[in-house]
Formats: sequence, structure tokens, C-alpha cells
Amino acid sequence: MRGKRFRYERLRSRLFFTGTAIVYPLIEKQLAPRYAKALEQLSLPREMTVLDMATGTGILAAAFARRGHEVTGLDFSPALLKRAIKRFENIRFERFDLAFLSQKKSASFDIVAAGFFLHGISPEFRQDVLQNMARMAAEYVVIFDYTQGGDWFVRLIEWFEGPHYRRYVAVSRQEEFAAAGLEIEKSIACSGFCQAWLCKPVKK
Repeated sequence: MRGKRFRYERLRSRLFFTGTAIVYPLIEKQLAPRYAKALEQLSLPREMTVLDMATGTGILAAAFARRGHEVTGLDFSPALLKRAIKRFENIRFERFDLAFLSQKKSASFDIVAAGFFLHGISPEFRQDVLQNMARMAAEYVVIFDYTQGGDWFVRLIEWFEGPHYRRYVAVSRQEEFAAAGLEIEKSIACSGFCQAWLCKPVKK
């Protein structure tokens, strides 16, 4: 996980997300209502604390906060976090690279969430992130991401974000989650090309 290839992968991701920060208002407009609707359908207890990983500009974190959750957001992009901090003063944001999730305590949040992050990283890193999500979540893991299908917008994202999207959609989420110690309790279609999964960590 810490070789030359991995370091290159993290640098590529950092440059990509920093460079595309300017288009995030368009992305937020698409995702914010989908997050809000899905969270209402999941109806998780509002007193549960939330860790939002790869929080970006904070729109998933904000969707949780509007329901009454106490939320912390993690991201490694200063440009995205600057926008998040400016907009959502009631949310705690921390600059943090998810490559070092092993430093975070187990069962430290009731809910660990990630929105549209997994499809853009390598299978090896994705499995590491999922395993840590399962470890850090006391109750639930909530994941939003693409499913197979999509229109020109999804194809454009695939082209911009690099080589991992096609490998991501080729794998069964149920199998991938299970390999990381997560059991799917519920899934919600957010659109024709994205899904929300509510998962329970499998306690060993």
C-alpha cells in the first residue's frame, strides 16, 4: 500500500480533485437532493454521530447535519475543504489523507459514510478503505456511488477520473463489501446510475 505506484496514485488523485474544485458547484447541484432524499428513506437515528470520508465540499456531511447528526468530514484537498468550511460552520472538517485511516480509532463513530469516492480509486486501496470503514463504524456504513449504466455525464467522469471506474462497476458490490466485513442491509436507487447502500459491520 505504500510503494511507488501507491504514491503516484495519491498524487494523481490530489491533483485531480484540487484541479476540478471549480466545477463542484455543478456536482453539488446534482447530488445534494439525492443525498437528502436517500437519507430520509434510510431514516437513521438522528442522535448517531457521523464520519464523512472524502467529504469534498461537504454536501453529504451537510445532508447528515440537516437531519440533526453531529458530523465530522475528512478530506485531503485544501481547495475543497476551504469551500466546505466556509459554507458549513456547524460541521467539523479535518484535512486527512484516507491512506492513513489505520490511525483512526475503531468504533469511533456510529455511522461512517462516503459519497462517490470508491469508484475513483484502485481496487487495493478501495478494499483498504472499506475495511477501515467497517472497523471505525460502531453501527452503520453508508455508501453512495455509481452502479452500472449511466449517461454521457458518467462517461465523462469515467474519462476524467482515470482507469478505475470500469474495474469498479465490473465488481459486485455485495461481494466487495462482504470481503471487507460489511453486510448490506438496504439499498436505494438514487437515480438510473447511482445507488445508496446501508451496511452493517460484521463483528468478528
